[in-house]
This record gives sequence, structure tokens and C-alpha cells, in this order.
Amino acid sequence: MSGFSTLVTVVALGGALLLLVAGVGHAVHPQRVRALLARQALLPSVMQTWAGRLLGATEVGLALMVLGVVLLAPHLSAAGYALLAGTYLVLAGYAEVLRRRRPGTPCGCLAGARSTGLPVVIRALIFAAAAGSVAVAAAAPQAESVLRPGLEVWLAAGVTATAGWLVPELF
Repeated sequence: MSGFSTLVTVVALGGALLLLVAGVGHAVHPQRVRALLARQALLPSVMQTWAGRLLGATEVGLALMVLGVVLLAPHLSAAGYALLAGTYLVLAGYAEVLRRRRPGTPCGCLAGARSTGLPVVIRALIFAAAAGSVAVAAAAPQAESVLRPGLEVWLAAGVTATAGWLVPELF
């Protein structure tokens, strides 16, 4: 695996791990999600209720699907990474709309109480770009090394997920 493909694979898998952690937090505390969505006031109240109930399960399901495909069905990993890229593009779009329309409101991404700032949007865009790059690389005929990340890539992905969690909280 080349240096660039290793880097983007690490970042993409870190994004999947971070989505899993966020989803578990949202699934365990759906009342917090509903309250935060009400505070954000970007969705109609009916959608806030359903989104509050389903967001965590959806995030966990998407993350597990991507991670499961990478681990168990690597020949399908291009589709998994593409799904992850799309998910992070949606999250980046929501965070940007929130940042512009409701300044000072937290996104609730990882139970952080800080207002949604540009670092949150950038984080989501970085994960989207990395996952999209890996999806393209995994679709190539010579993609065997991209399809089977080794232990060192998984460990680096864990560090990336942790950094992804912490960096926006520092700004």
C-alpha cells in the first residue's frame, strides 16, 4: 500500500470508528438528541422526534456496515467507503447550515457542548474526502492492498478517530 493510500485508509477507517462512537452515544441518550435537535430548530418538530429516536441506531448501523464490509467482504469495500463518504458529506452539510443559521448552537456530534464551528465542518469534510478517495482506490482492479488493511492501519485509525473527536473541542 502506498503512503497516500495508507493515509487515506487510516483517516477513512478513523471516520467509521468515530461514527460508531457517536452513534452509540446518541443511541444510549436519545432524549439528549431530541432536546438538542429542538434547540437547533433546523428540523420540523415531527422530524426532531423521529430523528432523535433513529439517529443513533442509524449511525451505529452505517458504521458497522462499513467496518463489517471492510473486514468480512473486502471486495465490496468500495461501496462501503462510498456510503461513509456520503454520510460525512450529509453531516458536513448539516453542520454548516447549523453554523450559519444558529450560531452558538452545539452540533451534538460527540456530546460536546461547544458551539458548532468551522472545525466540525472541516472534520466531516476530511472524513468524507478520505472515504471517497479510498472508495475510488478500492474500485480499481489492482486494489488488493487497499482492501485488506493490516493491524497497524487499524491502530492508526483508532488514533485518528480519537484525534477527530478531540481537535474540534480545542477550538
